[in-house]
Amino acid sequence: MRRLNVGLLAFLLSLSMLSYAQDAVENTSQDNTEIAPESNDQATTESAEPTTVQQPAGPVKTIQTAIVKLNQLTTVATYSPQLVGQLIQTEVAPLFDFDHIANEVLLVSNIHLGQEEQAYFSAKIKQNIVASLLSRLTQTRSTSFQFISARPMIGGTIAVKLKVNGYYSYGMFIDLVFHQTVDQQWKIADIVLNNDSLINYYQKMVLIKLRRYGVYGMLGRL
Repeated sequence: MRRLNVGLLAFLLSLSMLSYAQDAVENTSQDNTEIAPESNDQATTESAEPTTVQQPAGPVKTIQTAIVKLNQLTTVATYSPQLVGQLIQTEVAPLFDFDHIANEVLLVSNIHLGQEEQAYFSAKIKQNIVASLLSRLTQTRSTSFQFISARPMIGGTIAVKLKVNGYYSYGMFIDLVFHQTVDQQWKIADIVLNNDSLINYYQKMVLIKLRRYGVYGMLGRL
């Protein structure tokens, strides 16, 4: 298992989120700039050069991006609640690995879903998480996410503790668990709140509905 330097990770994550956001915007602008070739010879020379394969973002950059997007989302919720749902779908939902979460939830059920049922189950998990996030954000107009710490966990995952300001006078703490996908991207694989994780919550829900309604009844009532 790859060992991460926790001190370095925490130090980098504690850098200014505004500076990171500004750099990201500038880099995006540079990447999106297209320069037309001056001649056919130049075009031929450029096409002959090997194509640079963009490497997946490392965990530090991914975590920084997640915090920036979450804070941008809460800012938009303050001024334009109508846009929150759209931004959750386009900016926040891609931060999650919903297929991984769905697979982990089903581990306790000892059932094997077909490809279509598995896709439906994963889509329902996504729908529920997005709806829950939307509901939470609309409860208050002063929410913000503050980075507290990061630590490596068994299996190569990284737990990032955030303080959520705005719900209580003393704030609320959550852990975002990031893992590396098959295509080497870092995404959120679980959320832990008050020592209870998102995956554990859905595991309990699935077991209860399986006992009451069976497999297809559980899928329809998730």
